[in-house]
Amino acid sequence: MRKFFDLRRWQSIPPLARHAIVLMSLAILLAGGALGGSAFGAFARGSCGGGDRVYTVGFGDTLSGIAARYSTTWQRLATYNHLGNPNLIFPYQTICIPTSSYRSGGGGGQQPASSYVALARQDALNFGISPDAFVRQINLESGFNPRAISPAGAIGIAQFMPATAASLGVNPYDPVSSLRGAARLMASYVRSYGNLAMALAAYNAGPGTVTYAVRRGGGNWRAFLPWETQRYINIILG
Repeated sequence: MRKFFDLRRWQSIPPLARHAIVLMSLAILLAGGALGGSAFGAFARGSCGGGDRVYTVGFGDTLSGIAARYSTTWQRLATYNHLGNPNLIFPYQTICIPTSSYRSGGGGGQQPASSYVALARQDALNFGISPDAFVRQINLESGFNPRAISPAGAIGIAQFMPATAASLGVNPYDPVSSLRGAARLMASYVRSYGNLAMALAAYNAGPGTVTYAVRRGGGNWRAFLPWETQRYINIILG
């Protein structure tokens, strides 16, 4: 078998020459990575939808950081931009920032979300929770996109995990079922905690996370939530 690296020959090269070879190799790798990132970004998603804001990824950007610029969440951006791994974004990649009026219709076209917004408001009223807060919550979850699937596996307009949806008897692919189930779940959390902020935290991060935060922080419980959950609450409640 032919040797691809001969240690003795490498050691025979003067130290300065070896350093120059290593530095040149690193430069080639970095240049290739940048070009590859640019090429990947060009094909990561087609042109953004009408009314979308467009952000071009720079060196050092993270999806969470981009989301913070536009008062949204990395989960929503990942879903909207069809990012399989939200930790892998590349310089020069285009990120589409969705407007609140977007939803993807069952036929694959884009339609106004007004019908789903009206349905969400009615479900909230039926279950005795704030319609305005519930609409902001669903908008943050999916942008009222009934076909949204997050990198973590949450499904549909209300971003239910499959196990949670099954336990509630909800079809996560059906926006009518999902909105009703989400409103019912939020109402149960509000009754349990007596606090909309805690109910939102439970929806976003799970009741166990809320219990932990209250046990550790008492009246300052929010400070012990994950950062994304703190932002989730702040965006919805203002």
